[in-house]
Amino acid sequence: MKHYLSILILLLLYGCASSIPNEYEQSLARMKDELRITKTIANEAVMKASKLEKMLARSIADRDSLLNEHRNETSLLRASDAFHKGNNALLTKNYKKAISYYKKTIDLRPNDAHAYNNIGNAYKEIGNYSASIDAYKNAIMLKPDYASAYYNLGIVHQKDNDFDTALKAYKKAAKLAHNGVQEWLKAGGYHWENSNHNN
Repeated sequence: MKHYLSILILLLLYGCASSIPNEYEQSLARMKDELRITKTIANEAVMKASKLEKMLARSIADRDSLLNEHRNETSLLRASDAFHKGNNALLTKNYKKAISYYKKTIDLRPNDAHAYNNIGNAYKEIGNYSASIDAYKNAIMLKPDYASAYYNLGIVHQKDNDFDTALKAYKKAAKLAHNGVQEWLKAGGYHWENSNHNN
């Protein structure tokens, strides 16, 4: 009986021993499956997060572009408003106010040759010929074919008793087809080179 008992104990031990590795292998297999599923979920989450980051970056870029466009349009509207107010002030002979509005226009729209020309007119009217000449020169620098700016520059040089420089400015204005100057120069016997106008 001892022998049977030994065999029975051996069978029990062998049965327990074989079930332990089987349960361990099953548990390990479950953990591997869970790990694979977790990795898949994590990879999908990373891909979704990356896609959302790209969408967010595009959205931010679009928003920034719209904001810049809005700022630019607002700035142009403010510049236009200041320019028109400057024109009204110039017409009503409120020259200092006109200068203030044209300065604002130039701050908002620094490449506006017309604002420089008009601020030059306002400076001319208050007798600040130096500022007027600078303004006309800026207008001409921005728009080299600006006949009115040359004409106005001629007026200021004439008022400042610089007749030679005034005549050069008038001739340039005439060459650029400023009708008033053309008639004035023709009446004075001056000529200029212009394919459209021969004297």
